[in-house]
Amino acid sequence: MARTSLHPKEEHFNFRVPADLKIAFQEATEKVDRPAAQVLRDFMRAYVNEHQQPEAGYDAWLKEQVQVALDDKRPAKSHEAVMKQAHALLDKL
Repeated sequence: MARTSLHPKEEHFNFRVPADLKIAFQEATEKVDRPAAQVLRDFMRAYVNEHQQPEAGYDAWLKEQVQVALDDKRPAKSHEAVMKQAHALLDKL
């Protein structure tokens, strides 16, 4: 039977990191109330995007990061502060 889900099948990605780096990363993601796995997926998407479109480079990465921050339902800053920072970053492009 053909797959009918709109979401692609997810895969596991196992890799080794030093214990102190793992702990520090988990603590950092907990401080901003983001799952470590989601932060890694966001990083992977940004990295792939940057390396698939080298002409876009930093500008594409920055725009994606601003959008990720704007889409985050649990920002550590107020909406107004996030918007002000986002506009300041976009004005520099």
